[in-house]
Amino acid sequence: MKYEQVGSATKVMAMLLVFALIIPSASVFGQETTLQTTQQTIQQKDYYYEGQAAAERDYTGGGAMVGGLASGFLLGLIGWGIGYLIVSGSEAKVPHHLVSGLDTTQRLQFEQGYKEYVKKTKKGKFNVGAGIGTVAIVLVTLSASS
Repeated sequence: MKYEQVGSATKVMAMLLVFALIIPSASVFGQETTLQTTQQTIQQKDYYYEGQAAAERDYTGGGAMVGGLASGFLLGLIGWGIGYLIVSGSEAKVPHHLVSGLDTTQRLQFEQGYKEYVKKTKKGKFNVGAGIGTVAIVLVTLSASS
């Protein structure tokens, strides 16, 4: 009887020791993987934000604002809507000299950041111009009818 109890206790202790040895090493390897994944994520985001920073330096959006002003002034709200659809569908071009030294994934990330910033800025500037143009034509029409 005592022999069976000692054997069971030994088995339980052996299992606890095995788990105690395996669990810390598994968590360490898991942390390395997480650390590598985090570093890759940071590296990926760097080129995306580099692209946005380059677009911020290069693109002012003046042409979109003038186009919005003209479409809002000439056609009012209808021109604003039509022009917004055109601006939303337009594609931004990344200058080749900015991406010439990057590998494929870095280039794609850079281009995505650049294009998203340009598109967002273009839409915003167009809306400002179209709003000013629409308000201007409404004021001109109201002053002419008075």
